[in-house]
Amino acid sequence: MSSRKGDPGSKGALRFQANGQLYTADSTHARGYAVKQTSLACINGANNEMVIGIEWTGVKGPGVFSIDTRGGKAEFSINHKSYFPQQAGDYLKITIREAKQQGAFLLLNGTFEGQLQDRNGNKLKITAGSFETISL
Repeated sequence: MSSRKGDPGSKGALRFQANGQLYTADSTHARGYAVKQTSLACINGANNEMVIGIEWTGVKGPGVFSIDTRGGKAEFSINHKSYFPQQAGDYLKITIREAKQQGAFLLLNGTFEGQLQDRNGNKLKITAGSFETISL
């Protein structure tokens, strides 16, 4: 993917496996970024089958971050079913490998994995998650 000056909207890549099935976000609906001033970070992705939203604080650059029932937010909606950290053992581990500054934002690239569950206790194992943000 290349980003040319004048291209409207954001560009990125986001993919993960949920219970072994691969999901890939549309390139215009895939982004990971942090607001430099507040260190609030977000990773978002969507396509016709899924919408994911991840949010946490304390991001000033590369590092390993964890979301669980005590901190941060993570929700994966797949085929109209929502999964999130609900009890001990549920988590999302995010590894930021690169943070590039673009204005007031840090564009984030990295990986994620974890385990979430729906309101009925059905577990969702997330593996091979990756995201790359080219532009916002």
